[in-house]
Amino acid sequence: METLQPKPVQPPKTIGLALSGGAVRGAAHVGVLEVLEREGIRVDMVAGTSVGAIVGAAHAAGLGATEIGRVFRSSRWPSMARLSLRGKYSLFDTRPMEQTLEEHLGLTTFDELEIPFAAVSCDLVTGQEIIFRSGHLPTALRASSAVPGIFPPVRTGGRLLVDGCVVNNLPVDVVRGMGADYVIAVDLIPPPAGERVPKNYLELMVVAGYLWSRANHPDPATIDCHIVPQVGQYLGWDFRTAPEIEELGRAAAEAVLPQLRRDLGGVRTKE
Repeated sequence: METLQPKPVQPPKTIGLALSGGAVRGAAHVGVLEVLEREGIRVDMVAGTSVGAIVGAAHAAGLGATEIGRVFRSSRWPSMARLSLRGKYSLFDTRPMEQTLEEHLGLTTFDELEIPFAAVSCDLVTGQEIIFRSGHLPTALRASSAVPGIFPPVRTGGRLLVDGCVVNNLPVDVVRGMGADYVIAVDLIPPPAGERVPKNYLELMVVAGYLWSRANHPDPATIDCHIVPQVGQYLGWDFRTAPEIEELGRAAAEAVLPQLRRDLGGVRTKE
C-alpha cells in the first residue's frame, strides 16, 4: 500500500514594503496601507524614498493608516517648512519639519521603531545612494525628502544629502536587502501618459524629479506585487487633494488583492 506523505508546510513569506516618492501623491500610500491593514497583511519591513520614507516611518512606528491619513490631510506649510529668501540652495527652510515629525511620530530614533525601516537619500557631491537604517529619524526623513531646488540639502555625517528620488525612487532592492522575500511596491511615478503640464515653479521642479525617478526605476521582474495608483494628474504639495488621492491608493490596492491572496496564502494577521 502506498503511503501518502504529508504535504510540507510552507513557511510564511517575509513581506517587505517599498514606498516611492511622489510629493502629495504620497497620500495614495495611506490608501494602500488601509487595505493591507483591513486584510490582515502584516508587513515585516519597510523602505521608502521622500514622501514614501515619511509614510513608511509612520507605519514602522506603529501608526495606523487612519492616523497617518489624518496627519497627511492636516499638513500645512507653516508647520513643515518656511519660505527662505536667503536660502543658498533652495526656496524653503525645512528645519521646522524635524520638530513636526517628532511630534507626529512620537519618537526620534530608528531604534524606537516597531519594525525595520530604511530611508533612501543621495549624496549631492558623489551621487552615491545613502541608506539610513539607524540614527536620528527626523534628520533621515528630511534628507530623504530634500527635493533639489525646493528644499535645502541636509548636512549630516560629513555629507550633503538630497532627495533619494535622484538615485532610487522605488527602493525595491533596499527592502529586498533587508531580508524580504516578497516585496509589495507602491509606485507613484507611472508612465507620463495622463500627466498634466506644470502650472508653476514648484510643480516644474516636481516634474523634473519624476523624470529622474523614471530613469532609475527598478526592473519590474524584481517586484512581486506592483501597485500603481493612477495619480498622474496630481503634482506639487496641494494637500487639499489628499482624500481623493487616498481613494486612488485604495482602489489600486483592491485591484491586486486577488494576487496577494494567491501569493501569500494564509497571510499572518496582526495579533
